[in-house]
Amino acid sequence: MEFNNEVETALAAFCQESSLGRDEAIQRILKEWLLREGFLSSGQEGIPPHKLNASNDD
Repeated sequence: MEFNNEVETALAAFCQESSLGRDEAIQRILKEWLLREGFLSSGQEGIPPHKLNASNDD
């Protein structure tokens, strides 16, 4: 997959800084975004929303 020059330049910088190959870097970026946006489960269990209160704030 090819991206525009701006994205390719940023991706190359990320690859170099992270010591990752291009495909692995794309996978990591995509996975982190999917986790953050709630499209992918992290596999970690948290406190269910209905049980959240001031006593379990960290």
